This record gives sequence, structure tokens and C-alpha cells, in this order.
Amino acid sequence: MHDWVVIERDTAKTEEQGFFIPSSPSNKGKVLAVGPLVKEVEPGDRIRFNPYAGLVVIGQRSATFIHEADIVGILTV
Repeated sequence: MHDWVVIERDTAKTEEQGFFIPSSPSNKGKVLAVGPLVKEVEPGDRIRFNPYAGLVVIGQRSATFIHEADIVGILTV
């Protein structure tokens, strides 16, 4: 997994002038796992990332694989 981060995206709730836009992906999520070369985040962190980055894997639970470089910031409570 090298510098990959596995995340669970938040559900998209994008509205523009009162219209729901379901095709807009969420840019926030929770880190589920990290590769051995990842230095800035750890499992359980909430992050903001490039919404169009990564590889989405759909199964019983949907997950997105992104590179650490696609992380924009770590969210605090």
C-alpha cells in the first residue's frame, strides 16, 4: 500500500441554490487504514481531500483509496 490511505467518504450533501447535486462527491471522510510510508495521518483521523482523487472500491462497505499527497488537511472537532 506504500503511500495509500484507505478512507470512508462522508455522504455527499451538496446543495447549490436549493438543488441537490448527487453527482458531486464528498471531499471529507474518515481514515480506515494507512500504508507504511504514510507519515501525516493515522486510522481514525478525519480528513479533507481532493474529491475526484482516488480509487473507489464498492463491496459490503464502500472505501476509497487515495494517495497521501491528495490529502488537503486534517479536520479537528
